[in-house]
Amino acid sequence: DNGKSLYVVAEKILAVHEQLPESWALHGTSGYDFANLVNALFVDQSAEAALSRTYSQFIGGERTDFDELVYVSKMRIMQGAMAGELNVLANLLNRISESSRYTRDYTLSRLRAALMEVVACFPVYRTYVTERRVRPEDRRYIEWAIGAARKKSSATDLAIFDFVQAMLLLGFKPRADAAYRAAVTQFAMKFQQFTSPVMAKGFEDTALYIYHRLTSLNEVGGDPRRFGISLAAFHHANQQRARQWPHAMLGTSTHDSKRSEDVRARINVLSELADEWQARVTRWSRINRSRKGRVGGRAAPSKNAEYLLYQTLIGSWPLEEMDETGRQNFAGRITAYMIKAARESKTNTSWLNPDEAYEDGMKRFVASVLAEPQKNLFLADFVPFQQRVSSLGFYNSLSQLLLKMTVPGMPDFYQGSETWDFSLVDPDNRRAVDYARRSSMLDALCKRHGNDDGASNHSDAKLSLARELVANMHDGRIKLYVTGQGLKTRARFAALFQESDYLPLASEGSKAQHICAFSRSHDGTQIIVAVPRLVGSLFAASGTTPDGPTAAQVWREVWKEAAVQLPAADGPGRYRNVLTGEHLESEQHGSNRVIRAAALFENFPLALLVGY
Repeated sequence: DNGKSLYVVAEKILAVHEQLPESWALHGTSGYDFANLVNALFVDQSAEAALSRTYSQFIGGERTDFDELVYVSKMRIMQGAMAGELNVLANLLNRISESSRYTRDYTLSRLRAALMEVVACFPVYRTYVTERRVRPEDRRYIEWAIGAARKKSSATDLAIFDFVQAMLLLGFKPRADAAYRAAVTQFAMKFQQFTSPVMAKGFEDTALYIYHRLTSLNEVGGDPRRFGISLAAFHHANQQRARQWPHAMLGTSTHDSKRSEDVRARINVLSELADEWQARVTRWSRINRSRKGRVGGRAAPSKNAEYLLYQTLIGSWPLEEMDETGRQNFAGRITAYMIKAARESKTNTSWLNPDEAYEDGMKRFVASVLAEPQKNLFLADFVPFQQRVSSLGFYNSLSQLLLKMTVPGMPDFYQGSETWDFSLVDPDNRRAVDYARRSSMLDALCKRHGNDDGASNHSDAKLSLARELVANMHDGRIKLYVTGQGLKTRARFAALFQESDYLPLASEGSKAQHICAFSRSHDGTQIIVAVPRLVGSLFAASGTTPDGPTAAQVWREVWKEAAVQLPAADGPGRYRNVLTGEHLESEQHGSNRVIRAAALFENFPLALLVGY
């Protein structure tokens, strides 16, 4: 069993370039890496320059260089909240340096400054050096951080960094005694315990609350510098997980999420509407200019916080019509979030030194922006745009849900996310979940399609239900339905989902990059999964919308030239879509067997096919 007889995953945050050590007796991580991987699939990479420009122009002279922002944020944490721990580390290193005539000239203050530079430049949360081994990847991270620190440092004698590097890599001096070896080992171990909280507090809890280019990318375990991913990169990551960590946990919302999966799915749509987004936020800022206050010569809120607010409203706006009580509740949630975000950013206020005047200005601004909807020019322009974004966000949410349940790994579901959930960071995502409502919805769905295990032939009833759910996406039943059908399919083909391969499937036609498709096969059984992506730009090009009474006709028109290529091997010729009950036949197109995208997506925006 390779030491993996128990199912254990690690709540480990990996940098984009970092791999989980295969030697660990784990089945993978708890899913932060997957959450960011699948989220990135629904960000339009081509919009990066446009959104960078919009953000920079909107906030004016405020910092937008994320690398520098992370560096400064980590420095600030070490100078404040973690100054005591830094002093302990520096004193350990100082005692080591004093034990040798070659290094005793390094003063405590210089060693402390060098350590700060190295930690501020450290590219991962931590290394795993032990007294017995320095892994090649750990050596790489340490040497990279030392090199970056040298360039940043204003020290005149850069040889001090050679000494720090030697200590971190357990480079004992010749004929070192046991006490010296123990001191160096203690320092290296202590250093590794220090870099993690500095990264967490500096990167997650500071920088991610300052940099707002596209806030759906500002997630635990994510990196806003990675603006989306390609289909090829997504498939490659899934193939790698199938080989190395086939039972890793796959999450999309967690207790620690900055924004729920459905909030991120909405905000991702802005990458597909970059030009319109620029025009909208510029207009909104002009409309709301008179609502801002001034505190000590500063605007309250700042332009950066205002930019965050508009994205937050886009992502969290309720689906239901709000009466006065609902509007007040929503305004309270948004105000609490914006105050938390402002304090975490530590720019205009903070937890340790709250600026009540600035925070009062923020509260008044949020209240005014959301007040008197009948006479509010901002809301008159905002709400129709938000509703369009929301309708497109549904497709992102459903696609990432089906992917989570079908790619290699074990899907995880955070409480409340069974239907649409537009929660923000804690404590917003700790609100009570209405399980009675969800249970009632599930019971009603089960009665509609009976005890369908994915093998039965209630095609007409299931197709009718699927179409009804698409026509009423806002009520959340469709998400619960997809979850139920996906989990039933996993249960029916348990061996396939635990042991099968992962084969990316190419698509044909001009819409090829808008379809993510793959197959999984095991012991004569084959499933095909196909989901749409970047639906906003897909329909913007056609001048249509994906919902409404003519949805099926619109989908047929959009996908009329597209097809998904099936595996080349002699697989099944017919498939049943578990989600609709439809039976689909493959056809020969040149040298490839294909299924037309119009047939896949005409009645339901997802396809989970079982071959027969």
